[in-house]
Amino acid sequence: MEVPEITQNGMAIRPKTLDGAVIGLLANHKPNAESLLKAIYDALAERFDLSKSIAVNKGDAVKLASPELLKNLASDVDVVITANGD
Repeated sequence: MEVPEITQNGMAIRPKTLDGAVIGLLANHKPNAESLLKAIYDALAERFDLSKSIAVNKGDAVKLASPELLKNLASDVDVVITANGD
């Protein structure tokens, strides 16, 4: 039996602050995911001087977000928050 090779890339680089940041909100299309992301954004906005949010819904909770969606979102934001709803 062949054992798959696992590569670990580590954690993404974290910003020192969210002041001035554009926050990506990536929902998975389940009920309440968008509401949860908005609540998280609002809580962060109370602590940091956020620039804005860009909300995206990947459209299907079962499928992975498309590489194109992720690439476009990553080019427009500083940080992405994703949520699972229900």
